[in-house]
Amino acid sequence: MKSGKAAPYRPTIVAHRGPILFLVEPLAAYTPGRGPVERFARFLDQHSPEIVFVAVAPSRIAARLPPESYDELYEEGEVPRFVARIREQDPAGAVRPFTKQR
Repeated sequence: MKSGKAAPYRPTIVAHRGPILFLVEPLAAYTPGRGPVERFARFLDQHSPEIVFVAVAPSRIAARLPPESYDELYEEGEVPRFVARIREQDPAGAVRPFTKQR
């Protein structure tokens, strides 16, 4: 946090695929400069490569999210594609790259 204190983080959904963790956060709103999105960006600066931070949001929110606030981003209608992506992830392999929108 800006105060220097550590804020606890409890992901909404955690999916394991071998040693790889998918942390999933639904985002219904986004206000630049404050709120959970900035906290997620700070978390991503510190996390392990075996953690995949996933944001799921309506298209109007997804289009505005800064790329540094997620590892992977899916619009709310893409949940089946995301579930398949977790299932297809090789638990012994490297995390597949995700192309971010700019």
